Amino acid sequence: MFEINEDKTINITRGDIGAFTVDALNEAGEKYLFQKGDVVRIKVTEKKACENVMFQKDFVVEEETEQVEILLTEEETKIGEVISKPTDYWYEVELNPLTNPQTIIGYDEDGAKILRLYPEGNDIEPVEPTPEDIPVVDETGNPVVIDSNY
Repeated sequence: MFEINEDKTINITRGDIGAFTVDALNEAGEKYLFQKGDVVRIKVTEKKACENVMFQKDFVVEEETEQVEILLTEEETKIGEVISKPTDYWYEVELNPLTNPQTIIGYDEDGAKILRLYPEGNDIEPVEPTPEDIPVVDETGNPVVIDSNY
């Protein structure tokens, strides 16, 4: 599963592939034209420890364009340790982070941008039921009470 909500929250299952496009505005508020050699970086950090970068990837623009595609592979979305419940991280997308940093997507008046990571199917340990958890029924489907005092 990969989905971006209107508030730019990214929902992705750990181990899935995800892709989205980003654009930017120039100083005049018009669409920015990415130039060959521009670098677009996505960085994912822990919510309570923003200095702890969980994942970072740079995309070098190959030709003049108005949009850049951000592609996350199966291995790249296996952020952090194996999880058993959805886990939120913060993310940002920057343009030319080393030469002339400009945030394209990130913390703004609406708050931090969230990457919500869901566990992949084999992350969750199967639960083996104990005999007490398995209902015993008779041929009509009615529960049978088992007296364990024998």
